[in-house]
Amino acid sequence: MLRKVAFGAGLFGAIVVALGWIPGISPHAGHERMMFNAFAISAIDDITHGLTALAAFAAAFHSERASRLFLVTFGSYYALDATFYLLNGFVNDLPWTDDIVLNLPHVVVSTVMLAAAYGIKPRAAERAGNPALA
Repeated sequence: MLRKVAFGAGLFGAIVVALGWIPGISPHAGHERMMFNAFAISAIDDITHGLTALAAFAAAFHSERASRLFLVTFGSYYALDATFYLLNGFVNDLPWTDDIVLNLPHVVVSTVMLAAAYGIKPRAAERAGNPALA
């Protein structure tokens, strides 16, 4: 399962990079592109998401152990990124709701990655004794 989650993270990162270059989805606004007219995407974002995708694919194709290492490392990175930018919401000029919406993707991605890496299972699956999720 860890390899599948790592592969999914790779696909997600690759899709994010690709979407950032589709003019109808990410039009240019000065030196940045605005994905869905909400998320400013710069070269550092492309590098970060692209390297995340490459690391995810490499881990998924290598082993379950490499996949767990990837999920813990990059899940922690994206969790910290979200935390820093959410806290920055207290001091920047944007309404805090905008900061939440802008950082929600990293909150969700990091939660999924860390939950998979540390084996957090839905309670309903545990009660049902589903061996596929145990």
